[in-house]
Amino acid sequence: GDGIRQKVEATGGKAVKRDPELDAAVAAYRQYTLDQAEETLPKAKVFADAVKAGDIEAAKKAYAESRIGWERTEPVAESFGDIDPKVDLREDGLEEGQDLEKDWTGWHRLERSLWQDKKITARDKELADLLIKDLTVWQKKVGTAEITPTSMANGAKELLDEVATGKVTGEEERYSHTDLVDFKANVEGAEKSYELLKPVASRNDAALTKELDTRFAELNTLLDKYRADKSTYVFTSYDKVGKAERKELSDGVNALAEPLSKLAAAVAK
Repeated sequence: GDGIRQKVEATGGKAVKRDPELDAAVAAYRQYTLDQAEETLPKAKVFADAVKAGDIEAAKKAYAESRIGWERTEPVAESFGDIDPKVDLREDGLEEGQDLEKDWTGWHRLERSLWQDKKITARDKELADLLIKDLTVWQKKVGTAEITPTSMANGAKELLDEVATGKVTGEEERYSHTDLVDFKANVEGAEKSYELLKPVASRNDAALTKELDTRFAELNTLLDKYRADKSTYVFTSYDKVGKAERKELSDGVNALAEPLSKLAAAVAK
């Protein structure tokens, strides 16, 4: 509990002075992660129910949206080491000796069935139930995550790294090509952390927050080119996004990631 957290913050025998503004940022971010998990479950259930009903089209439609809350808060979800591999593993993430059919579970396993195999098996229906079970564990645990201003800032940077290594390359959603939905959700999650830390960061480094405001706005504008309606998460299928456009997206991510890597220091000053 809090007792342990206090100890971590003590340096050289002197307790660090708590900043009420940062405490408020942590509390608000904790609530955000809880809300995201809370909102994910019903969407994941719509997806799982479609799989269990053998309805490929309905399952495809529900797939990307069921992942948004997870993608927004992924660094917190990943801090529970056992949940992430169960729900969000890609097939190349299996460890040596693990069996693709037996050990691979979660969203991407079902993604492959729907888009590549184009059929739903009895095993897929079991996996749909298992996904809900694992996401329920996440939802129950997420409120207990260790969250600090530093972990929020680093988590924002991690989300951008996620985009750079998984989404821009098209590796994450290799069958469904819904990468831009994950991309947007990762950026939203990073922006949420940033907005909550911004009051303190801007006092300590106004030039940095000015640059971050600009870079976030630029990247969001770039992403909006790929959806007709800003109130939805219906983005262009990533296999239709050409090489030059992918490069432009990648450059936008890098332009934001660089100043974002300085956020933790600006908060800790």
